[in-house]
Amino acid sequence: MISLINVLEDIRNDFLQEQYKNSIVLTRRFAMAKENIVSISLNKNTELCEIGIVIPEETTVEELKSLPKWKGMEGKSNLIPDKNGTMRNLSFEQLDGYDQAIFVNVMQDVCDDLEYVDKKSCVPTVKRTLQKWSVFFQFEKEYVLSANAQQGLYSELWALEKMINQNGSKALGYWAGYNFESHDFYIGKDAVEIKSSSSKGPEKVKISNEYQLDETGVIGLLYLLYLNMKKSEADGEKLPDIVERIMRKLDFSQREMFKEKLLKVGYVYSMPELYTYHFRVREESCFVVKDNFPRITPKNVSKGIGAVEYVVSLDACRSYMIEIESFYKGVDYQ
Repeated sequence: MISLINVLEDIRNDFLQEQYKNSIVLTRRFAMAKENIVSISLNKNTELCEIGIVIPEETTVEELKSLPKWKGMEGKSNLIPDKNGTMRNLSFEQLDGYDQAIFVNVMQDVCDDLEYVDKKSCVPTVKRTLQKWSVFFQFEKEYVLSANAQQGLYSELWALEKMINQNGSKALGYWAGYNFESHDFYIGKDAVEIKSSSSKGPEKVKISNEYQLDETGVIGLLYLLYLNMKKSEADGEKLPDIVERIMRKLDFSQREMFKEKLLKVGYVYSMPELYTYHFRVREESCFVVKDNFPRITPKNVSKGIGAVEYVVSLDACRSYMIEIESFYKGVDYQ
């Protein structure tokens, strides 16, 4: 397979060679296993790169217009000269001021997927791959997850790993937090909301809306799983550590599904160097949310009130606590 990072580094070295010292742009072209042709270009002065893909002549304008777009990348179709005449080319250009590492990772994903399809399927394949990444870009989020976002994701993955250990890799399907559902996990008839805190002092959890602790939409039981954590720049494990551990428990198709789910929450699997915070779970607690559990739900929110956020003190919830072992063993069978 093509490694774009290595190819771009080779081109940078070529610029140092005597025969290329006056060149501004250098291009390398590769023929893939299924005969798709990809070109990689780099501008010496701007350090901006461009990826070109030879596409079928019958590709329609409507097909090209339907390709996902986002800031930092421009897609265009043109004709390029060839010894046999001209070929139709679809190119993606990194725009000035935008992160090359992200651009290269997107294009690497495109190139990897093109290895397995013939030329007739290349445009639908490119579209499908870009649609996967468009979720990452749609909110124009920062490329690096904040410390709180990394902690939240680590908490969900901690629970996911234990569920996989208990019930096998099918547990990957339980995880819904990546998709901004009302609850983080749906397991059979049950639902689970994950909360964590690395703050000192009384144990409290922030509830983001009136639906997170509302069990009326859950056929079975609603659980609140709380993780008391330590967040550090040195002690514990980082997100890539737990991600890799989970990866090893999944088959190929599940690993690809897991990567897509991670991408939806802003985690780029191919760039582990972005995630530097360390986490350690000190203690887990689990509560069944029912009856008079302290919470705000839609039925007790007056009309005209929106954006409900509040804090729950876990000291007031002790009567609803269950053994953590019974939660992991029993939640799937309620």
